[in-house]
Amino acid sequence: MLNNVPLYNSVVLPEMEQAAVEVLRSGRIAGGEWVAKFESELEKIAGLPHVVSTIDMTTALYLALFLAGVKDGDEVLTTAFACLSTNSAIAQSRAVPVWVDVSPRSVTMDVADLESKITAKTRAVILYHVAGYPGPAREIAEICKKHNIVLIEDCDNAVSAMHASLPVGAYGDFAIYSFYPNRQINTTEGGALACRSIDMANRARKLRRFGIDFGTFRSAIGEINSSSDVPEIGWSMTLNNMCAAMGYAQMTSLQSRQAATQANAKALLGLTRDIDGLTPVPVLEGDQSAYWVLLFFVENRDEVICRLKQSGVMVSSIHQRNDTYSGFDAAPQYLPNTDFLQHHIIGVPCGWWLDEDDLLTVTASLKGALRGAVGTMTDCAK
Repeated sequence: MLNNVPLYNSVVLPEMEQAAVEVLRSGRIAGGEWVAKFESELEKIAGLPHVVSTIDMTTALYLALFLAGVKDGDEVLTTAFACLSTNSAIAQSRAVPVWVDVSPRSVTMDVADLESKITAKTRAVILYHVAGYPGPAREIAEICKKHNIVLIEDCDNAVSAMHASLPVGAYGDFAIYSFYPNRQINTTEGGALACRSIDMANRARKLRRFGIDFGTFRSAIGEINSSSDVPEIGWSMTLNNMCAAMGYAQMTSLQSRQAATQANAKALLGLTRDIDGLTPVPVLEGDQSAYWVLLFFVENRDEVICRLKQSGVMVSSIHQRNDTYSGFDAAPQYLPNTDFLQHHIIGVPCGWWLDEDDLLTVTASLKGALRGAVGTMTDCAK
């Protein structure tokens, strides 16, 4: 099998290597100035004003649920078509996921289905912007406000996406970001919680490090201050200084990488416009996707994926719907549009690392795969 057009890539820059070496040599690996500097840069692009970095996105989501007051037995409305890194936080909070369908022939949460599933036990909504495609956050925020429900926007692969003229995350009470290696910003591992309220952000900063108030924790001689109380015990969730330094080193070039991704997505949509059996997943009118991958609907999805991989173009079905996992204590839901999504979606590479020849290769491989896919795997993968 060839492997010449990767679906994902990791940002690796000389500036990142230099930052990592400098932090290692300084000895200040766990904590230091780069954490605050990285958070300050993130606040310039996040949808909400107060950013608290964390060890990964799932801990940020867990922290958001905790700050939202989600407790054992509470209900959290979410979509099933997502990564476990999103919905596992619900289970860890001992809450109950209530699965909301997506709109027909889309990846965005169905607003009507959402509102129909709100009960007295509903405490929060997690709106995942699938693969960087913005969901209807403004409309959902209005519903959440009406019902006094907390909205958490999962923007983990949606940096630079825009919804209703604002960055995704701007309509929620909290927004979550991921800096896993294949995201728009790569800190090797890491995440962030953006908060609308400064009080929530200050509380989150304490909780991410056992509940400690570092403004009072040390005495004048640098020892633990016995008079500094820890009234709310937290966890170890802090992004380390070296990861933060590597993230900071990418911020000046983020815009150019995302512009290249946007240009590649636009070019591929044009090149593939007339391919029979290939339907682009729509972006909400007026919005801008971050295009973590370029999404299409196809028939005979698994065979198409197999043929594309055989041709050297790496693609993916993106997610496995989470409502199939027995580990979630959740009642089954009838989700016809999610079912369609699960069986027809493919994610195609369009990132900043692709050149013109790569785009032509992707286009030609899509034509060949769709032409050859007849609903059987007999001549593809065994």
